[in-house]
Amino acid sequence: MNKHVNDRMVIWSEWVIRKDDGNLGYPKECPYTRRIARSGGMGYQPNFNDDSIEIDRCLAKIKKDHPIIFRALHLFYGIDFKSGKAISIMLTKEMIAKDLQCHRDTVYSYLERGHILLLDALHENDVIAHLR
Repeated sequence: MNKHVNDRMVIWSEWVIRKDDGNLGYPKECPYTRRIARSGGMGYQPNFNDDSIEIDRCLAKIKKDHPIIFRALHLFYGIDFKSGKAISIMLTKEMIAKDLQCHRDTVYSYLERGHILLLDALHENDVIAHLR
């Protein structure tokens, strides 16, 4: 998977959770970010900027054309694709595969393809912004 896209998706997943809780901090992280080792003493720092909104718009495009990839990305990053809320447990690839009714290896393919689609959409947005 693409590190740049992965980092932006992690920030996006935290933003999705925070934007709906009134910034009260509950929950303060999604299941996916629990997998990441924290370093330094800074603790949790949500990133409220246009990057998350841009990712959200790119995902909306993916939802329209590639709904299964949209679902895979949401589940992997700990967001329920139906409600937009945090998933209370950390899902394994096997659990995601069961939900998507596919093999675990197919989940990896969906995630890889999702990252490529996100990169394409982000690049397209950059080109359009540059032309303005």
